[in-house]
Amino acid sequence: MRLTAFLTVFLATACTALAQFPADMAWQYSQFTDEQNKGRMTSMATLGVPETDFVMGHARCFAGSTAGLPMLELAVDTGGAPDGTPIGIEFQTDAGPMFYQGAAKAALSEEDYTGVRIELDTNDPLWQVLMRMNHLIYRVNGNAVDIPLRGSRMAISSLLADCRFYHGNFNPNAAAQPTQPVQPAQPAGQAFDPRWATCDQLGGQASQNSDVPVSMAFVNLSDGFRAIYWIGFDGQPKQYATLNPGEEFAINTFMTHPWMFTDGPGNCIEMFMPQPGISVFNITAPGRDFGPE
Repeated sequence: MRLTAFLTVFLATACTALAQFPADMAWQYSQFTDEQNKGRMTSMATLGVPETDFVMGHARCFAGSTAGLPMLELAVDTGGAPDGTPIGIEFQTDAGPMFYQGAAKAALSEEDYTGVRIELDTNDPLWQVLMRMNHLIYRVNGNAVDIPLRGSRMAISSLLADCRFYHGNFNPNAAAQPTQPVQPAQPAGQAFDPRWATCDQLGGQASQNSDVPVSMAFVNLSDGFRAIYWIGFDGQPKQYATLNPGEEFAINTFMTHPWMFTDGPGNCIEMFMPQPGISVFNITAPGRDFGPE
């Protein structure tokens, strides 16, 4: 059975009952250069089954003329509405119902799905709903879909950090006056890297439990030495390894255990929370100028 046919069976059940999806479906974050979109740097939080083509939606933004405005796309039976047709979507949240006006997404191939797209500001309250709830029900034309939100906090927070970075760096006159925008908190001459933001996003977290084991390999593909720290249940970092560029370290850990990667003096450069289906994490954030040590 093709993926589209599989999704159609699922979504068709939404007319009379909530559509149910695979238990291992989760949200995952990625950042890449999109060759189909003029080579723009693109960030995405994808809802799907890890390491498969089963995808039920995503949120994304990219550097360029949209100035980092994120777009949320979710699969649902739209009754054959043409692409771009105005269509409403209602979310059943823990804060009450939230209604948005979106646009229909038509299937572009046999492997694609129908759905709804909505554009949201990075400060829209729906993002917080997506990050704090365990699952979320949305309705379109009476069709209800219940999606899991496993992994959404890490994936969406990383996405929004990138979107804000793209927005802050957008310069409509860049072609005529090429410049390199610099974050105010950064030393002059060094642009902010969105991967550094994970230190703020995960910096206050501690290991929560040891329910779901995962085997991880950390590979140092960065520009320098990195020390690897596990964040304990008390919130304190505990060093496990040191890596020169090109070296790697393997460890058995758990899904809710944060890991931190520092430079030589011990400054946080990047952090990572294990996610479903991810067994290798490439340490890639470049070194950061913290001024005189």
